[in-house]
Amino acid sequence: MLIKEIVQYLEQLYPPQLAIESDFNRIGFIIGDLNFEVSNVLMALDLTLEVAQEAVLKNANLIITHHPFFFQPLDKIMFSSEKGQILNLLFTHRLSLFVMHTNLDVGNNGVNDTLARLIGLIDFKVINNEVGKGNFLRYGEIRPLTLASLALKLKNDLDLTGVRVVGDPQKIIKRVGIVGGSGAHDEDIAAALAMDLDCYITGEVKLPAAQKAYFHNLSLIEINHGVEKMVFYPLAQKMAGELGLKNRIFVSEINTDPLVVWK
Repeated sequence: MLIKEIVQYLEQLYPPQLAIESDFNRIGFIIGDLNFEVSNVLMALDLTLEVAQEAVLKNANLIITHHPFFFQPLDKIMFSSEKGQILNLLFTHRLSLFVMHTNLDVGNNGVNDTLARLIGLIDFKVINNEVGKGNFLRYGEIRPLTLASLALKLKNDLDLTGVRVVGDPQKIIKRVGIVGGSGAHDEDIAAALAMDLDCYITGEVKLPAAQKAYFHNLSLIEINHGVEKMVFYPLAQKMAGELGLKNRIFVSEINTDPLVVWK
């Protein structure tokens, strides 16, 4: 199987046009040769030096990541820099890179669908399903429990070192929304309020967003940004079956999110 066949398959599942406009030049096939024969495939949240080294060890010549490798254009490439070391390793071992970012966030069975299922949302819904606009928020109902109990459940179910919480720990939570990654911008909080959510869960929350949510009695739970990686487990299984990649597609064992909660 050629790399281009995997790229075509993934772009049918998660069309690039689903991504937000700022992602257009950052996603897709970024590095390598589409006509290379695939050896093995490694899926990871980010391309770090450790992930590139893992790809070499697993004999994977295609790396698929969620977060873009190039957020800004490079003016210089120094082999002593982090990106320089990574690129040197990719070129030396002829590794290719394919990126799916916000198109994977919003697509069917993508990041946010996966997280909605993991937290137990019942018959969850999607808002703003316009191409190019970003249908990030998934919302629905869960079995009623306190905010404190929900926070502890998320910590355990998602294998986190901890979570940050806004709101009364004893508040009963039933109607919940979730967005993976950085999902606490003004428009996100506004959408959560418009949906009349009891609690909004996302990967990164800044102080102004927390203050706005607190003022409007919207509970928040900040989970680790790295939970977006959960999408790759069902996707790897699907690709293994449909593309004949059994025992040839791996989800990275490297934790690329260094943030932990000290206790």
